[in-house]
Amino acid sequence: MMKRNPYNFFPLSVKSRIGIFLLFFFFSPLLADDRPFVFPKDHSFHSRYKVEWCYFVGVLKSAEGKEYGYELSFFKGIFGKNQEVFPVHFAISDFENQKHHITQTIERKLGGMAGYDVGQIFSGDYTMRILGKTDFRLIAKDRGNSSISLDLKLNSKISDLLLHGDNGKSIKSRKNPNFYSYYYSIPGLFTTGELTIGEKKIRIVSGDSWMDHEWSSPFDSPPNSKLSDPSNSWDWICIQLEDGTKIMAFNFRESPNSKSESFATVKLNSGKKVGLNQEGEVSFSPHSSKWKSPGTQKEYPLFWNLTTRSSEKEALLDLKIEPVFEDQEFDSRPTTGFSYWEGAVKILGTRNGKKVKGTGYLELKGNQN
Repeated sequence: MMKRNPYNFFPLSVKSRIGIFLLFFFFSPLLADDRPFVFPKDHSFHSRYKVEWCYFVGVLKSAEGKEYGYELSFFKGIFGKNQEVFPVHFAISDFENQKHHITQTIERKLGGMAGYDVGQIFSGDYTMRILGKTDFRLIAKDRGNSSISLDLKLNSKISDLLLHGDNGKSIKSRKNPNFYSYYYSIPGLFTTGELTIGEKKIRIVSGDSWMDHEWSSPFDSPPNSKLSDPSNSWDWICIQLEDGTKIMAFNFRESPNSKSESFATVKLNSGKKVGLNQEGEVSFSPHSSKWKSPGTQKEYPLFWNLTTRSSEKEALLDLKIEPVFEDQEFDSRPTTGFSYWEGAVKILGTRNGKKVKGTGYLELKGNQN
């Protein structure tokens, strides 16, 4: 007998198909006309698109001076005959105790259990409230898993909005530029509020969060079997340096034998944005060593180097990346049919020859489950 979601009776047997749709159909051709982004409207989901995610990660400091990382990711995917589903992934990383706590859900609009409008995205007991162009409130209090919860307020300056690629059109492959998403971030979101781990309530007095939002695949786009293949993979990182520099970089591979195509956006403390989209401008590469998950048996490279080449000297980077601790895998097979590593990392290196350090979040979606 299939296990069913207690809220909407959504059969788990379908979730692996949703995971494939979320992860591998995402980079299909966009046929809709380009348009300028409109905020805060575009912070919510877009009904004309099949695949979308909006997520928050960050490093937070408690009133006791302890540090925690978190991820709260809202997804929209399609199953069956254009029926929307809304998975959510939530994790807290306890740096001091090197513990990674996760919980997750997947809901449908049926019975009002999930949905979105200009003021919010919600699924089950997880809500992202849109309070302004760069103001949000995040609530994660899963009644079915009371081991962790979150209630955070986030705000930043409008000038912190960061459009990737060509004014928000982010190409994923130079070999086939028809494949792209709409993509923007808001780094440097000042964060306060409360976390709960077990019986312990933790008051958060400061923190830097990073919001990422992408959408792709309009309903009138043709099916694309090539990039629906589960052999696709990528690596992604966001970095916030102490000197005020913000960095997003990713690798994309069409198949296990494909060479990574690398892209990055660097926003300097002066406000200047530098897009690194040409071949050879970005090297985002792992060390040879790998960590093996005791839960899924997947192997992940957790030590990386990021270097850039640019005519803008202030965007010249040579950074070393290492995990705060290793076991930050998110096993989301119960909701989206795949697992991945997403966790807090430490950054050391140079920018234009000067020593820098910072924090970030690394996401690794390998070729195989």
